[in-house]
Amino acid sequence: MMHSASVVTDMRLDAGEQRHAQSAAVGCFLYVRHGGVWITTGRRAYCVTQGNGIWLPPAVTHSVSAVYEADICELRIDTGPRADFVPAARVLHCSDVLIAIFSATQRSIIERSYAAVVALLADELGRVPEIVGNFAVRMPSSGSRVAALCEALLMHPTREMALEDAASRAGVSCRTLSRIFTRELGTSVGRWRREVQVGAAMCALLHGISVAETARVLGFTSSAFSTFFKSRIGNAPREWLARQRITPPERSASA
Repeated sequence: MMHSASVVTDMRLDAGEQRHAQSAAVGCFLYVRHGGVWITTGRRAYCVTQGNGIWLPPAVTHSVSAVYEADICELRIDTGPRADFVPAARVLHCSDVLIAIFSATQRSIIERSYAAVVALLADELGRVPEIVGNFAVRMPSSGSRVAALCEALLMHPTREMALEDAASRAGVSCRTLSRIFTRELGTSVGRWRREVQVGAAMCALLHGISVAETARVLGFTSSAFSTFFKSRIGNAPREWLARQRITPPERSASA
């Protein structure tokens, strides 16, 4: 099993920053210390928020996109002949023990007790079901005519975009755009954008932006936003934030 000082990487992303990772012979676990990010792998984009992490098996290409600032810890794992790691991407609501281990001040513990940390992570991934409220959106294939459009909307879901403008950006007609979204993503352009806005809202709330300001930026009234958010996540925004067991920083919307 791989064991060196290079197994742990701290990753700090600015608002609007995106990083791509090529497939590797080792798997990795990405733990979100602060904020929230979109992690895209294959045909899914997962919104992974503070206190949660995502396991990505070996040979999986992924990208990390931050709508707002985010702090991530990456642990690379050579699974070798091990059979105790799940074979597919999985979002994990980390236990208090894992949260403590992945805190910014405990990097030396991970490197010094690498085998024990890996064993603990494998046990939690195999034993604990995916988190309640795990949120992901479908993505087009990399060669799709709407791939660039979807990536742009993922990073900037607050920008209202008419169907004609979206079609122009994708270089297709409105009818063709609608047909591609229905065929590849199973929904309309507007509904897909609304789904993306749920993830953006989660990241905004964890960034310290108020419910009212988050609603305004996304084009909702406060009451409509709360209803919309609860319909997708199961809790109203403030209830969901309280359940995250964290206190977000006090930030302005322009931060």
